[in-house]
Amino acid sequence: MNRSADPSAGSPSAGSPSAVSPSAVSPSAGSPIEGSPAVEPPSEGPSSVGASSVEPRVPAVDPSVLRRRLLLSLGVTLAPAPGCWVLCGDDEPPLQEATVTLRGDTGLASDNGSAASEVCPDGDDAEYLLDCWAYDIKLLAQEGERCTYEYRCSTCCGYGRPYLDESGGPVTSQTVSTRTGWSGEATPDDSALTHVERRVIIKHWLKNAQAEHSSVAGFHRFALDLLAYGAPPELLLRAQVAAGQEVRHAIDCFTLAGAYAGSNFSPAPMALGAQAPIAGSLAELAAWTARDGAIGETMAAHLAARALEQTRHPAVRRVLKRVVRDETAHAELAWATLQWALEIGGDAVAAVVREVFASITAPETRDEPWTPTLAAHGLLSPEEEVAAVRECIDEVLGPVVHSLLVAAAA
Repeated sequence: MNRSADPSAGSPSAGSPSAVSPSAVSPSAGSPIEGSPAVEPPSEGPSSVGASSVEPRVPAVDPSVLRRRLLLSLGVTLAPAPGCWVLCGDDEPPLQEATVTLRGDTGLASDNGSAASEVCPDGDDAEYLLDCWAYDIKLLAQEGERCTYEYRCSTCCGYGRPYLDESGGPVTSQTVSTRTGWSGEATPDDSALTHVERRVIIKHWLKNAQAEHSSVAGFHRFALDLLAYGAPPELLLRAQVAAGQEVRHAIDCFTLAGAYAGSNFSPAPMALGAQAPIAGSLAELAAWTARDGAIGETMAAHLAARALEQTRHPAVRRVLKRVVRDETAHAELAWATLQWALEIGGDAVAAVVREVFASITAPETRDEPWTPTLAAHGLLSPEEEVAAVRECIDEVLGPVVHSLLVAAAA
């Protein structure tokens, strides 16, 4: 079963006219090009992400703006193109077992305000209760409000740049309830949400928080890869800036999840293993960068922009604006790294880049509870997500990689 990872959103520095221009290392996200959507700069201090009023709809997202920005950052022109996204681990994920509470550990009540007393959902209907994109879900037992499930977690990795273990699977931390520094202040307007809608939103932002937290380690590992193959200092500096931005994204997402839950969340210690996997060759570094950065970060920026387009609540819009800005810059960093690797590695690097991009496919539509109300809180519908992915593949990723390869071969 092909399941996509949640948009983290995932993952993250400022663009520049050339791949290694000194101007690229500024911690700012870079100036938007003409025609790009305006993005508010983040406030300093704790993640205070907005009030409860509703903002008007923003202009429709034009994918050609992102395509043009990436091409300009590389200093290449659009080349005429001949007429993972989802990249999953090869092995079947192991069965897991978990017990969850219908009310949630956050003290949520059912829609009528009383303690939840319904029967535990089974199969795909229970997916929203679990802490990953779960499938093969089987209800094992129910005791009062507590439901015990057996399930598998998808190893598909689509958005952003997570930390990957030696087998290529994404590594994320479990989420714990706490009052430490991973949560700020947010006041989304959630008064009209049903119990199920609230749970779906909490899970969405917790999964984004986990992905962003994983991306902190992912960028530090990326910096080690750059060091190992003699990358110019500008790329290293941009990678360090990006890692810091991912910390802020994680805080923002934990903050939103906690605001909807009436609780505080933080990541548990991350199981990174004995040593960080380092690319075995420049070609492997290019392949990883193409998958996790050029594809993952570009996709994350586009999906966040699509979600921002219909999000109404300032608390959520503020987070998504920051994500769109930073993920676009992270995508530019990835493409700049590919440009450098192509200059150094030539045909061998070009071959692996072509292979990675040839493996891009759109995900299956996720089967999960959905109502139009969720759009105002930053969630795309499963159908909208798939459509946005296809749009990004056709109108951004394909044209940009083709143009980059044509320019590298010239």
